[in-house]
Amino acid sequence: MMKKLIARLDDFFYKVILKNLLKTSKLGYGTIITGAESGVNFEHMYNNHPEGKFIIGRFIDKVLLNLPAVHATRGRKDDIKKIIWNEVQNNRLLGKKTRVLDLASGSARYLRELADEHRNGDIESVCIDKDKDCVSLGEKLAANENLKNVRFLKGDIFQLDHLRKLSSRQEWIPNIVVASGLFIYFNDNDVEKMIKEVYEFLPENGLIIFSSYENLNTRKLMRKTMSTSSGEKWTLYYRKPEHWISLLNRIGYRYPFIFRDRWEMNNIIVGRK
Repeated sequence: MMKKLIARLDDFFYKVILKNLLKTSKLGYGTIITGAESGVNFEHMYNNHPEGKFIIGRFIDKVLLNLPAVHATRGRKDDIKKIIWNEVQNNRLLGKKTRVLDLASGSARYLRELADEHRNGDIESVCIDKDKDCVSLGEKLAANENLKNVRFLKGDIFQLDHLRKLSSRQEWIPNIVVASGLFIYFNDNDVEKMIKEVYEFLPENGLIIFSSYENLNTRKLMRKTMSTSSGEKWTLYYRKPEHWISLLNRIGYRYPFIFRDRWEMNNIIVGRK
């Protein structure tokens, strides 16, 4: 009886009191109303400027933006940028242009920053997302930043065969495929299928880069107060580095390696065909 009462009080605190308080902040409102995985929310986390209704909203937003999980999200973006830029430099030495396909890209902040910092045309990016609002946001931001080598397209990431045919027709074959924050939403079978399709899609020596959660210290907060853009319950899959090393080796990727962030939350996994 007491356990049920404590559980009900816990639900009331998170789903009524805390949830309504969070809505006064920009990040809290976005993660609850528009979906925690929305590109708008990630842009706000990257910008790191507290906003909200009244003083309380801005205060809560500041607290949210300083959570370790949000610091880890900003760190993930910077780590992916470093890995891609290292590959750009290697390709330059080989006389090759770097072409990046970003799956479930959102607004692709890391690719936009790379395009802005290196405007000599060494890197071209195509960003695919099923959400038309994310595509529109990416297009708007890229236009405002006067970026020429970043394109945003609406597409189904589960139809890589269609993307392969489109790439062949346009003679634009990516040598890097990025999937940041994608596989955390899918079970092992779906993830293995997608990674296999990416392997078949990549040219020889092509690179896959993706992120995975090993741990998240805000998982209870997210589970009880937030939802996805489709309105579904917020469910994430957590996987250890050993899982990814074994999977990439089994599929055929060479030299798989993992960057673990200092918060031990995000892992960046890299494999070469």
